[in-house]
Amino acid sequence: MLRRASLTPAQDWLPAYVVKGEGIYFELDGARLAGWEGRAEVQARAQRITDHYGSVASQRGLQGRTISPRFVLLHTLSHLLINEFIFACGYSSASLRERLYVSDSAGRNMAGVLIYTAAGDSEGTMGGLVRMARPDNLRQVFASALADAHWCSTDPVCMDAGEKGQGPDSCNLAACHACGLLPETSCEEFNRFLDRGLVIGTLDDPNLGYFSDAFSD
Repeated sequence: MLRRASLTPAQDWLPAYVVKGEGIYFELDGARLAGWEGRAEVQARAQRITDHYGSVASQRGLQGRTISPRFVLLHTLSHLLINEFIFACGYSSASLRERLYVSDSAGRNMAGVLIYTAAGDSEGTMGGLVRMARPDNLRQVFASALADAHWCSTDPVCMDAGEKGQGPDSCNLAACHACGLLPETSCEEFNRFLDRGLVIGTLDDPNLGYFSDAFSD
């Protein structure tokens, strides 16, 4: 197993590159998000992912981390939207990427996602993604993404398997290749820390999700 050794400040740097293209950035309402993630059942579900990752991290000599409900929510929502943009804009699945801006620490409270073009060729300069940011278009994309997430084509297996963890390192709950996973080059976390349950609710608790109200009727 490979482990990254500590570097001196003079050597601790990484290469960078510039991507020229287009993207959409959005944030969730802070007050509504705080009320939702303060619920005990929401925290308990996110804790399952933290526990799964903690067990893997201890086996591999990695540092553990706390996976917050807002992180799982925004990360999963980002994947759902990218999968919808693929059909709405005509991009290939590997041409879109995510950048997560998530933190609940004091003074750095963030709950945003940037979805942008990862290719510098013509696919990243046609304006299709920016056009989808218009209110009417974006509202339709959100509605379609949430509707598709409400029932995965492999449900109830996907939702049931998520109770014990699935996917890479068992760090996903209700998320599989049929609903929430992307090409690994498009995902910041290598397709981990995903759960539709925290977005739209579960079969046992339909009101668990942040967007459960969208299906109240």
